[in-house]
Amino acid sequence: MITEDAQAPQIPLPTSPAEVPGPAPGTAMTTPYVQAVARMAYVWGWPLVNSLNRRAAFAKAPEPGRNGGVLPVAPTGRIAMLSDYIKPDQNFVTCTNQDVVYGAGYFALDNDPVVFQVPDFGDRFWVYALYDARTDEFASIGKPYGTKPGFYLIVGPGWNGKTPAGITAVVRSSTETAFGAPRVFRDDTPEDLRAVQAVINQIVFYPLSEFDGKLKTKDWSSIPDFPVPKSSGAGEAPWVDPMTFFDQLPEVMRLVLPMPGEEALYAWIGSVLDGARTDPQIKKTLQETAVSAEKELITPLFQWRHNGAQRGTDGIRRSTTRDGGPTISIAPAPPSRTCTTTGRRRPNTSTRTTTLRVSSSTARTATRSPSRRAKCHR
Repeated sequence: MITEDAQAPQIPLPTSPAEVPGPAPGTAMTTPYVQAVARMAYVWGWPLVNSLNRRAAFAKAPEPGRNGGVLPVAPTGRIAMLSDYIKPDQNFVTCTNQDVVYGAGYFALDNDPVVFQVPDFGDRFWVYALYDARTDEFASIGKPYGTKPGFYLIVGPGWNGKTPAGITAVVRSSTETAFGAPRVFRDDTPEDLRAVQAVINQIVFYPLSEFDGKLKTKDWSSIPDFPVPKSSGAGEAPWVDPMTFFDQLPEVMRLVLPMPGEEALYAWIGSVLDGARTDPQIKKTLQETAVSAEKELITPLFQWRHNGAQRGTDGIRRSTTRDGGPTISIAPAPPSRTCTTTGRRRPNTSTRTTTLRVSSSTARTATRSPSRRAKCHR
């Protein structure tokens, strides 16, 4: 009698997120199906495209300086610092702090890790906010964390080089794109404006290839101003164009590797993007859905009444940050009113923070000082 090995009826199940299959090649894509995927992909990918476009804008700076005499900008891999409070003319980001001196810069960590200097700030409050392309913070650098003076190194997700002697610590971004925003508190007095310059001038970020173990300084009060076109409209500058969003998303997904568990999501979104390359109707549907998603899903998130969760009747919205800590946001104005801040800054270390979430992996934080008066328009 001849016998054959019987095949087990079980199809092997995935044992890791990376093994979860995406849509089968050639999957039929109806218009409602494309709309459903596109709407989800727009919300998920919006912060990533936003970050890429901001970095591209910064890269146009020939050297560290101020765009329009207002916004600190620098070539990729470096930062620029202001030497005083940021002016209200800026529309790079919503609701900037009103009692700190800002810096800003973007990094391409697949090209070169970045060294940054932490001077001795004494008792002065300071923090270096470091964000990845998803706008998640990836390091705890600042006075609240007990960070010591020294040289620190920012590396990308795939970096496995040797840490040079003299580097105090290494922090790793989960994406090759990273953004740095130092903030240093200053009192609103002429005396403290003069005093803060000594530490601000020691805040320098530069490529690892330039590291020599010696403290570098920069007179940030003398950096050049760059002309910019006059901004049209109010609010934050539009860093994402819905009409070109799905043209940019494939490059963004190439640069930003999937987090554990996102592999199937990448395959799912990627299958629709592949279909758009050969099917004009799919591309048209993607563009139309992006326009509606921007209006219906993204724009409302810039309105404070959609920020956080309502708690009680105390006029305060309370939410939770990524690390579990509480944040407090000022209650919103009625829907028919929009507010801008005006008035003289006064010494005040008390702040209120609002956290705006676009998706589970994104957060933008805006801080307002109670010493600022609100000017509201109907």
